[in-house]
This record gives sequence, C-alpha cells and structure tokens, in this order.
Amino acid sequence: MSSVAPPDTTSPRTRARPDRLAVVPVRRYGRWIAAALVAYLLFALGWSLWHNPNLDVATIRQYLFAPSIMHGLAVTIELTVIAMLAGLAGGVLLALMRLSANPVLSAVAWGYIWFFRGTPVLVQIIFWGFLGALYPNLFLGIPLTGVVFGSVPTSSVIGAATAAVLALATNEAAYCAELVRAAIISVDSGQREAAQSLGMSSGRRMRFVILPQAMRVLIPMLGNEVISMLKMTSLVSVISGLDLMTSVQQIYQQNFKIMPLLVVASLWYLLLTSLLTVGQHYVERYFGRGFGSRHTAAAERRMRRRTANRAKIKQVAAPAEDLPESARPDGEPMVRAEQVWKWFGATDVLKGVDIAVHPRQTLVLLGPSGSGKSTLLRCVNALERIDSGVLEVDGERVGLRERDGRLHELTERELCRQRVRIGMVFQRFNLFPHMTAIENVMLGPRRVLGLPREQAEAEAERLLTRVGLSDKLDAYPGQLSGGQQQRVAIARALAMKPHLMLFDEPTSALDPELVGEVLDVMKDLARRGMTMIVATHEIGFAKEVADTVAMLDGGVIIESGPPAECLVDPKEERTRAFLSKVLA
Repeated sequence: MSSVAPPDTTSPRTRARPDRLAVVPVRRYGRWIAAALVAYLLFALGWSLWHNPNLDVATIRQYLFAPSIMHGLAVTIELTVIAMLAGLAGGVLLALMRLSANPVLSAVAWGYIWFFRGTPVLVQIIFWGFLGALYPNLFLGIPLTGVVFGSVPTSSVIGAATAAVLALATNEAAYCAELVRAAIISVDSGQREAAQSLGMSSGRRMRFVILPQAMRVLIPMLGNEVISMLKMTSLVSVISGLDLMTSVQQIYQQNFKIMPLLVVASLWYLLLTSLLTVGQHYVERYFGRGFGSRHTAAAERRMRRRTANRAKIKQVAAPAEDLPESARPDGEPMVRAEQVWKWFGATDVLKGVDIAVHPRQTLVLLGPSGSGKSTLLRCVNALERIDSGVLEVDGERVGLRERDGRLHELTERELCRQRVRIGMVFQRFNLFPHMTAIENVMLGPRRVLGLPREQAEAEAERLLTRVGLSDKLDAYPGQLSGGQQQRVAIARALAMKPHLMLFDEPTSALDPELVGEVLDVMKDLARRGMTMIVATHEIGFAKEVADTVAMLDGGVIIESGPPAECLVDPKEERTRAFLSKVLA
C-alpha cells in the first residue's frame, strides 16, 4: 500500500538545502575510444621519428641552440613584433577612415586596402627591397612643383631590414583594417547611443565603450594574424634579409643536412606559436569579462579588493543632491516643442508635435508602437535631429544654433554639453557589458565630468544603494536580472546630475514581476521633483505620477491633459480604444 509524504510546511526561505540527486552520467565510450586512438597515433608518429636514423637527432641537438640559429630567431621575433604593431596601428587608422562619414577618407582607405590585399606580399617585399632601382634617390620637397629641399640615396635609407618591416607592416595594415572594422561594427548600436546620452565624445566612446567590446571579437582573429606574420617573415630571404629560416638555409646549404635543420626551425616555430596561443588565451579572458554569467576566481579576487578599497574611501564623497535646480525662469517650460516634424525618407514619424514640460513636472507619452514616442525622446536628447519646427531644452535649441538668421549644426563638443544635462534610460537597458554595475555608473562622471575616481566611486555606490542594489556593485550586467539592469541604467543616468530624465518604455522588456522594481524607482524620482518625460504603457503609473498625459497616434498628439481627464474620461475614440486594449 503506497503512502504520500506530508507536505513540507516550512517557509521556502528557511528550508535546508537537500542532498544533490545521485545521477549516473551518460557513458560516452565512443569519444573516449576516439581520443585514445588519436593519442596512440600521435605517440606512434613521435616514436617513429625519434628512432628514425635518417632524422639525425644528434644534428638537431647540435644546432638547436647554435648562435646563428638564435640570432635568426631573435630577428624573426623582432620583425614580427615591429611589423604587427605598425600594421595594427595602421589598421585601426584605416578602419576608422573606412567608417568615416567623409567620402574622401573612406575612398582613400578602401583604395589602400584594395591594393595591398590584391597584390602578393612577396611582390611587395621585392618592391621595397629594390626600391632603389625605381627611385635611385629620395627627395624632400613639394610634389609636382619642382621645389626640392634635399635628396639622399635610397639605398642609404632603406636597407634589407627596413624594407622587410615596411613591406610586412603595410601589407598587414590592410588586413588588420578589415578585422578592426568588422569588430567595431559588431558592437550593438545601442552601446554607442548609451555613450552618446552620457555626453561622451566620439573619441571617448571609441576608447572606453566600443573598442573594449570589439576586442572580444578581434583578439582571436589577431592571434591568427600574429602567427601568420611569424611565419611570413621567412619571405624576407628574397631580399637578403636575415631571419630564422634564412639562418637554417645558410647552414644546410653547407652541410646538406636539410631534414634535421628543418626540424630545428619547426621546433622553434612551434614553441613561439605555443607561447602566443597561451598569451592569446589570457588576453581573451581579460576582454571577455562580463560576457558570461559565472564568477571566475580572478573576478572574485578583484571584487574582494574593490570592496576593501571602497571601505577606505567611503568618506571621500558626501551625500549629494541628485536634482540640480534648472536655470529656467518661473513659468518657463524646461522642454518646449512647437510644430516638431521628423521624417525618415518618405515616412513622417512626427507630424507637428507640440509639448511643454515645466520644471519638476512629469509628462507621460502613451500610444501604440510606431506612434513616434521613442523618436520624440531621441530628438529631445539630440540622438536624432528634427527636420522642422522648434525644440528647446532649458532654453536652448536642441542640436542647432541660430546665427545671422540661419540655423547651424552644433559641434560635437556642444552636443555633448547639451546631452550631459539630459539623462536617458533605454528600453533595452544598454548597459556596457564589459563593466560592472558600479563601473557603468562611474563612467560618465569620470570621463565626462572629470571627477576623481574616489569621488565618482563613492557617489556611484550611493546611487546604486538608493535604487536597491548595494549588494550588486561588482556584478556584471550579464549576472543581473532585467529589473536590476534597468535600475543600474537609471543610476547611471542620475550620476550625471541631469536637469531632465527621459524614459523610453523602461519596463516593456521586463517580466511582469520585475516591472514594479523599476516603477518604484521612477515614482521616487517624481516625488523628489525630477523633471521627466516617460514613454510607457503602464497606465497605473501614469495615473499616479503624471502631471500631463499625451496620447500619440501616427506621429500626432491626438489628446493631452491631466491623467484624470485623459485616462479616466478620454474625449477621443482612439484613446478609448487604446486604453481598453492596454487595460485588458
């Protein structure tokens, strides 16, 4: 007779962890047999080579550390390092030129890459090695004018070593350019926009946000390039350049012991490539931080060190006020939009939008997807430029400057200055995955506002504590839930001390259970008097927090007013239909 165990009535939070299930793993005998067979074949091959009398192990031992071999090895390493560093630097420059909006720079970079990838590297080495046959003298002057300041013989400037470096570096730059470009465009566009919203210049965005993430894709490809360069240095022998293979050739041309000396060269190449492979592994681990959900031992050690240091500098930054006062005169709106139009090609996204948001007020934008809510917020933060109308924040036109009766685009520095005062929280969080929560919050204050590290770290800890994440300071975004990530994004925006906060459907990507975490933080901001524009479908939040509700449909505000009117007794049939679907 079977019996049923009584249910466990203890609280789930106080229950003891049960014993792990005893599970018999699947026996994958086929894999072990295959592995054993491969290991046996490799051992048999090594045994046969070692005991082969024709291999001449004594000669291998004699020349493995011979001075001429070691000198050639040193030259090979030197050529590889110099050519790769120069090629990588040139590749980064060419990649940025290819990605530039300037058509001349982009065309020049494309032409360079086309030429050097389209001609054999052996031809390029010979060209540089015998450049003196084409240009016996090198002139310093003004091209095409006949003005010459001086000249020197080409052979006195470009010897075999210089020609080898020039050939290898210029060829490698073309390949590195495409690798770097591919890595840069692999970074999500939301990362660029998040960095822009913090007021970071293009150089800072590239240095602190884009390139660190691009390196995760770039390092494995660069590892292949370095190993290829290591072996490609053997081609310099055609211009009497000295390297490891040249040294080996010079010896076996004298004693005719080709196979043993080729084994010597192969052993050194294998050693160098093995060292490069190990180094590549650790570099990949460094740039891959934050992209996994597991805490590594090194990450745990760094976390403990940062926690200990943080305890020492807590007193550096005193609690600060998060809501700076706007300089707007009484009665003047913080945000003013008059007949704002925005179109993409033949599609009109915004059609004459008028809004006014006064300091310490909250405007909630409602409407179906594609109604223009996100585009309006992006225009307010200068991520998009309006095509017609007037858009002002804090009394300044967004993205434009009026001079002599004409409108001019702002410079990048002026745009960054505008964005600093406008915090933005994105629908997809757009946290920087290679930075911990506290590093995400610290980035803007340190790199844009110029705060010292200790002060920025203490302020970031205070903000994360305020949004309920004091125990997640050193967690990477991949180790946080959606609600926690969005709260980090809010703290990151607040760290810039903005006058205005923009929320682009901040809860739409969250599970229903996590929505409340984010809304509670936003409600607290509203109670403290933060000026906010919120695009959302959370009707309850709008009723509780909004001073004004605006209903958008097809790029037009069809109804606006207090929540008690627009949400309880809307006048427009489209508003009633939208609310009925959302509330259902």
